[in-house]
Amino acid sequence: MSQLKGAIAGFGNIAVNGHLPGYRETDAVSITAVTDIMPEAQESCRKHLPDARFYSRLEELLNKEDVDFVDIATPPGMHAENILISLKHGRHVLCEKPLVLDSADYIKIKKLSKEKGRIVFTVHNWRYAPIFQEASRLITEGAIGKVNEIEYRVIRVRPSITSGESGVKDNWRIDPAVAGGGILVDHGWHAFYMTNQWMGQNPLWVKCKLSNLKYKDIPLEDTAEVEVGYKDAIAKLFFTWAGESRKNTVLIKGEQGRLLVDDDVIRLETAENTLEIPFDQALSQGSHHPEWYASVIREFVNEISGSGQAGKNFIEAGWCQSMMEKCTESSEKGEKVALCGLEN
Repeated sequence: MSQLKGAIAGFGNIAVNGHLPGYRETDAVSITAVTDIMPEAQESCRKHLPDARFYSRLEELLNKEDVDFVDIATPPGMHAENILISLKHGRHVLCEKPLVLDSADYIKIKKLSKEKGRIVFTVHNWRYAPIFQEASRLITEGAIGKVNEIEYRVIRVRPSITSGESGVKDNWRIDPAVAGGGILVDHGWHAFYMTNQWMGQNPLWVKCKLSNLKYKDIPLEDTAEVEVGYKDAIAKLFFTWAGESRKNTVLIKGEQGRLLVDDDVIRLETAENTLEIPFDQALSQGSHHPEWYASVIREFVNEISGSGQAGKNFIEAGWCQSMMEKCTESSEKGEKVALCGLEN
């Protein structure tokens, strides 16, 4: 397959510091155009992609540029609109998480992508963190037996930094219309696809409590406590912007042992052995993770070429979307809520 030409929609921190380094690591694609509604993004485009054409509107870009796909790196509130515009123009889509904020939009996108014969692919980049890849390998090889419990914790001291902000108050992540949710949207999506993968099955229900422990005057939660039920297994997830330091831990318990991902080290404990595997970079280090993005691009390109697993990523995103929505519903009702996928 010849080199694909792509356009980036939304040229902020994640595009510049996360996506661009990934594109520079692969010869399979080139970025030839950029669109962003913010005028200052044009100067950033000149600096980082001097040969790319800049547009203030996605529609104009797609009418003038012969690109194969659109990489959507806008805030979540703009994802659904930009995905649908791209599909209507017959382009493949690579989109930051969360893919969308509403299941109705997911269903519209599914219908249109099928009609146009185009791929919609979500950036599930945490799967390619070296420490998570090793954890996944150990689980797949049966190092701890069948997984029956996961404890997943993400601790942050504030909302993730966004382009142009000077403090929490002007961070788009705390604007419901733009971000679509607080800490749950920021980190829950990644945890959902990873825990579903490690469990090796789809979830049956969620129970969630959303609260504000530190930022009590913002309109979105800074803390989320989630339980996810599976057949004969459970995942307990905790996310917060109210911590005293950055930290990521995942404890995965199986019938024959346990595996602890402790930020930059894996500790594997079984009846026969205890093993410690250190890693150069902690999971909590940085927010953009450019070193993981090239693998996402390759997986996306493989699906376009037909050599990847067709539709797997999109189905996975549907489960994450359902889990996000049902978490909010559970928190509002104060009770467990049943889950169903969106693939049918």
